[in-house]
Amino acid sequence: MEPVSHDAVSPVIGVMLMLVVVIIIAAVVSAFASGTMGNTAKPPSATIKGIFSQSGGMQIIHTGGDVLPTANLVFTVSNDASFGQALGTMTTQVLDKKIITDSKGNQLINTDGTTNVTSLGPGQTLYISQANLAPKYLQPQVVPNEGTISFGGRIWTYTMEKPSYWKMCFVNPDNVGKTFTLLVSDKSSGAVVARNTVVVEP
Repeated sequence: MEPVSHDAVSPVIGVMLMLVVVIIIAAVVSAFASGTMGNTAKPPSATIKGIFSQSGGMQIIHTGGDVLPTANLVFTVSNDASFGQALGTMTTQVLDKKIITDSKGNQLINTDGTTNVTSLGPGQTLYISQANLAPKYLQPQVVPNEGTISFGGRIWTYTMEKPSYWKMCFVNPDNVGKTFTLLVSDKSSGAVVARNTVVVEP
């Protein structure tokens, strides 16, 4: 009786094992890729325009792009070089959402943390009233001290213990024509949504 030959079995089993391994690897890579892609959210993008008038207040206008959930928005202002050199970091101020309203006067955030303004979309505008342009509301980090001397018939009665602070205030009449940066960022992703240079108007 002649011995049985198993020479042809080994290559077939090898090919089958390699095929199974390749399928398993493909499945693992596919699962990883779809999981990673599913968790990556594209940060929002929008065009925002700022208008600042010492006598009329400030407007933050959404001129195009994504609808922005207001709960995630952070509004920051900082003085540009027209106010002096190297002031950006020193004058950076996150705006208090309680002083920002929609066209109906609803606050972006109420004192209890709730809001009626859930989003900001193209064509919509947010407002900061003239009264809320006062340094103690708009730029409290820049201008920590109050004084008692009025100027120009305006509603603010400020001089500072450190007069150099007053030179950095947007409502100072001497600063008409100067510019500051309005930065809108997304708190959830940390991404900058929009950056705009705003001119201080009378």
